[in-house]
Amino acid sequence: MPFISVSCPSGTHDFWYSISTPNSTSTESIDPDLSHCPVFESQFTDPELRQFNLLAVDLLGSGATKGAIGDRRYTPEETAADLQRVLDALNMPPLHIMGLSIGGTIALNLASTHPQRVLSLTICSPLTPTEPEEVVAGREQVFGRWAEVFSEDEAADEEEMRKRHEVLNEITLGATELLHNYVKTPLETASWIYSTLKNIQIYSGSPENLQNAKHTSIRWFTDREPLSSESLAKISCPITIIYCTSDVGYPLENAQDLERTLQEAGLKTKLYQVPGPHYGTLAGAEEINPILRDTVLAASKTYSPRGLPKPDFAPSGKMRTPWTRFLMRYGYHPDGTPSHFVHESWFTMPRDDIFAD
Repeated sequence: MPFISVSCPSGTHDFWYSISTPNSTSTESIDPDLSHCPVFESQFTDPELRQFNLLAVDLLGSGATKGAIGDRRYTPEETAADLQRVLDALNMPPLHIMGLSIGGTIALNLASTHPQRVLSLTICSPLTPTEPEEVVAGREQVFGRWAEVFSEDEAADEEEMRKRHEVLNEITLGATELLHNYVKTPLETASWIYSTLKNIQIYSGSPENLQNAKHTSIRWFTDREPLSSESLAKISCPITIIYCTSDVGYPLENAQDLERTLQEAGLKTKLYQVPGPHYGTLAGAEEINPILRDTVLAASKTYSPRGLPKPDFAPSGKMRTPWTRFLMRYGYHPDGTPSHFVHESWFTMPRDDIFAD
């Protein structure tokens, strides 16, 4: 642990995963190869959700999972098929799935192709069925700037590194606007820094890494196709949609259209609106977590309620997660301790072991 080797059409890859039980996290001793999923910190830290066993997986092309996408077609359809292979390799029973943004699209594909695998589906901040042209143009522009920063000679002088830092700041702040609406809570700030450093680690340093970045940030979105009504009708579980009302990238109408499409396919579907940006799992956890918990409990026929696990942090009542101690390096603390972290340059930390002690 925390890797499992899985044979996929694109090759054999080592997928990163973590299973957090009510009383432990499976990655407490893991440093450099840590997941890219800190957006679920607020779910894994909640005792109401940690009464269940929680699984996180880094998919191909992201986080700590080892392997390149290559030149094959790789869309939500192929991603869901790989996820199914990972779940089979882990001998996972049927489970409840929560997908955020692109994760929701993947989850719909999995629930359609393997309906027996999914007991309930919660989609937070759903994407449009296909990527709008203006969004594609924005993605291409951002990737172009990223490649500009990381395709250059790394042995640059101080002035050149300063310019690259400014460009990288523009890129990351633009992403922050889309995903977090410039929200500056300590958790969101730490998650932003953490994710950016991880992206530098996995999406730079070689032409292959830059190509992987292009696949995951552009091709995954532009090559995808909407699921047909016939495919959606194969889903057999209840579906909850959560729309975050400060989402600047995707309007409420998109979530309403998805709800209507699923209902027309004969699926039990309910739409909720909660405050928060596109990545609302961090800022909107107080609203989102009870919805997720109730969705799971309503669809669970054999689950026997147990006492809630004991929190690790007082007085906040939060639990330790696979990401907590790494986020704490960048100014977040679960007990609300004020932040004293000062971030100066993206290039002052070694890229080959960003998370090492």
